[in-house]
Amino acid sequence: MAKIILLGVSFCFFYFGALFYGNGGENFLLCIMIVCMLLYDSRTIQWFAGVFVIAGIVSVKLYPTEFLMIDHVVRGRVLTNTLGALIFIVIAVYFFKNIIYNNMMLIEEQRKKLQLLNQDKERIFSIVAHDIRTPLSTLDGLVYLLHEQVLDGTVSEEYILQLQRQIAQQKEALDDILYWSSRSMRGASNSITTTSVLDVMSTIGKVYESACQLKSLQLIMEIEPNFQIKVDRDHLMIVARNMLSNAVKFSHSGGSIEVWVSEENAYGFLHVRDHGIGMGKEQADHLFHTIQQRSLGTGKEVGAGLGLLLCHELIQQNNGMVRVSSALGEGSTFSVGFPMVTHA
Repeated sequence: MAKIILLGVSFCFFYFGALFYGNGGENFLLCIMIVCMLLYDSRTIQWFAGVFVIAGIVSVKLYPTEFLMIDHVVRGRVLTNTLGALIFIVIAVYFFKNIIYNNMMLIEEQRKKLQLLNQDKERIFSIVAHDIRTPLSTLDGLVYLLHEQVLDGTVSEEYILQLQRQIAQQKEALDDILYWSSRSMRGASNSITTTSVLDVMSTIGKVYESACQLKSLQLIMEIEPNFQIKVDRDHLMIVARNMLSNAVKFSHSGGSIEVWVSEENAYGFLHVRDHGIGMGKEQADHLFHTIQQRSLGTGKEVGAGLGLLLCHELIQQNNGMVRVSSALGEGSTFSVGFPMVTHA
């Protein structure tokens, strides 16, 4: 209410000054209209202000000159009032334009953040789906075998304990994935720390132990205990889990999978090699840059086609690199490298 009274009094002051003294006060009416539009969001108030100002300016211009009290206002005062009003209008318009520009920049920044958040959500859901599918397929196979044993009456306590361990390991893997997903959804940045490759691969090896047993695969790991790299541990878990999952998926029953590490140009490399179906050079070249078609493993395992593409993003976020060597019918070797931890 105080602002309306102030604007009303100012309007009357400048209007009647211009009307009776011809002091150029009508130009300040434009200033009042601009201020009113800046202060109020109501279109009704803005329309009323516009109508009153236009009517006031028109009435001043049409007012008979013989009724003006010219003797009371010198020409220099009129010029000063006119210049002052025009300067105020320029400043007000510039200020208002800056407000609009800043708001547009804020909206654009929020739009980009929302777009990145949506991309993160899609990536998180894809990783969760990809990393859970294979372990659940393994559990499905174990439960099926347990069902066969129940029918035959040959259920062994060791088999039940094995199934229990597998479920506990899958729960632990799921907890790791959900923890990383929650951290990513909160916008947390990469937590690059000194990470033991043996510790990570031992954990993942236990998760895929049953899957290897179902296909009679021998998992051979040759990793030095003190081999450490600088990487986000959660990201390395996802990448290494994907590498081992694909090795199991595309290996022939009765084969083997080798896991070892090496050092090259201050980078520590993790290698996973299988002797499965392999792939051609053209497919290998585009493996980490495009979404792959769904492919079935040697045991009819189903893939989503997103795993390697998502892993490539995580590897880049950790200043890493990835290599693949493969030949049809001979198997594949996947290698990921991250900055090595140097020991004094």
